[in-house]
Amino acid sequence: MALALLSACASGPNLRAIQNAETVSILVTRSETGHGPITVRNEAIGSGVSAGLGTGFVAGGLWGLACGPFAVLCMPLGAITGAVAGTAAGAAVGVTGALADDKAARLRERLGRLQASHSLVDELRRNVNVRAVKYWQLGSGPAATVVNIELQAIELMSTRDEQIRCAIRVLVSVKSPGSGQSTAADKKKYEYLGAYSALSVWLDESSDFVDTSLSSASQQIAAQIVADLTKR
Repeated sequence: MALALLSACASGPNLRAIQNAETVSILVTRSETGHGPITVRNEAIGSGVSAGLGTGFVAGGLWGLACGPFAVLCMPLGAITGAVAGTAAGAAVGVTGALADDKAARLRERLGRLQASHSLVDELRRNVNVRAVKYWQLGSGPAATVVNIELQAIELMSTRDEQIRCAIRVLVSVKSPGSGQSTAADKKKYEYLGAYSALSVWLDESSDFVDTSLSSASQQIAAQIVADLTKR
């Protein structure tokens, strides 16, 4: 059930499959922008906007019916007007659902300390290598295909009722021997979205919940990367 609640998705073109027994050099790094403060994003804004948009659109369309014989003209205008007003109202409601500053600070501090002792880059490297060695010869040199895995961001997201989840974004690029720089077609983005859990669970110092969450993230991302690179 726990694994079913977690997801790792990918976007962009399919990466070139690497043939079995090829020599492959795997590099796992963290982007320069990934070293900044951890973001705690308010997902209540997104849900508020969506709800307001839908409600306003319907309400505006119904208002247009009051135009009688001109309803055909009034309904689209009313729907658009209602959608704009509903979106603004939904955004305003969503802002009030933001996590309190002191709680967001505690959450950042908690995850920051764990990252110092639990390197997601190192764990992702281990998990990719464990899977990769089943298909390729791991090594380096001019004849090696280079797989560069860049950890771009770790982000936390909160809801109005203080449910928290983690998002991890990774960019993978593949460079064939002698091909120079990777092109856009050789790159693919991956995103992991964890399941929601209560803020109290994330802040519980006696629990290994956050460690386990990071481990699950690295395992799932690694599995999907290697699976994509071995597809025929």
